[in-house]
Amino acid sequence: MEPREAEIDSLLRRSMAAPVPSLPPDFDQRLMREVSRSSQPLDRYRRILLIGYGLISVVTSAVVMRGQGLDWGAISAMILGPLFLVAAARWARRAYETVGHGAK
Repeated sequence: MEPREAEIDSLLRRSMAAPVPSLPPDFDQRLMREVSRSSQPLDRYRRILLIGYGLISVVTSAVVMRGQGLDWGAISAMILGPLFLVAAARWARRAYETVGHGAK
């Protein structure tokens, strides 16, 4: 084995021997409590941050896919396809809730 391979091998062995990280058992309750405590101005900034993150990730993904030789049609389909599915799922859920409440 080459020295570089031996270093990588020892790094992997140390990493595999480390304990598996885990979240505290009440993590989801604490997270929901923090989220529900938010105020209106913070919600606006969080929304702006989330939209900015989404736009940057879409542009980065498009640039990386284009760099791999994909054409713009395939890139558009891979980016807009999941967005369409999310919108369709939201529409279906609202339709189902409307029909469910109307039947009661």
